[in-house]
Amino acid sequence: MNPANKCCFCLSLQTGCIMIALLELFLSGMNIDYIMYLLNRTYSRETEYKFPDQVLYTILQLIPDLLSVLASCMLLISIISQYFCLFWTTLTIQAIQAVYLVLFSIISAAITENLIINESLWHNITYWLYVVIWLALTLYFMYIIYSYYRQLKQRETENLAEIAGE
Repeated sequence: MNPANKCCFCLSLQTGCIMIALLELFLSGMNIDYIMYLLNRTYSRETEYKFPDQVLYTILQLIPDLLSVLASCMLLISIISQYFCLFWTTLTIQAIQAVYLVLFSIISAAITENLIINESLWHNITYWLYVVIWLALTLYFMYIIYSYYRQLKQRETENLAEIAGE
């Protein structure tokens, strides 16, 4: 795989990784807020003595966003500390998040228990667009993070070679 030299063809990889972490935090926060809004609206329609099924599915629907928040925090920590293991932890969390999002979306849509899809046809269309765009962004973000990791690793190797040569 050929690592990237720039993020979005104009930013350094380090700046790109910082922007990725902040963007993921923002987008996840917006989605968590929207899901909580739908949950509160659904919950108010339920009777007070019946536990709404939507609560369980909503909690399950929040997991990808919570994993994204965790990955973003890990990415910021790894950029600051330059600890290589944390880059791999971030990439692993993002991969788990992407797989979970796809599996949950397919299963919850198949059993008609997805809180967003059940709202209307337009919610259904926008939800699947969201899934596709989120996956594409996650793959691009993983590529940039891996490229930055490779860049740091290469610099460390060059520095070690200089020290050994002196």
